[in-house]
Amino acid sequence: AKAIKPWTDSYNLDRPHSGIKGLTPWQRVNNLLGNDS
Repeated sequence: AKAIKPWTDSYNLDRPHSGIKGLTPWQRVNNLLGNDS
């Protein structure tokens, strides 16, 4: 359980995803909420 938190943080906050035009999932959520990055 301790190992999963750093991985999920990196995956969602730091790692760009090609399926969402190089954004991180967190950036994508913010954009959907109208807080474009």
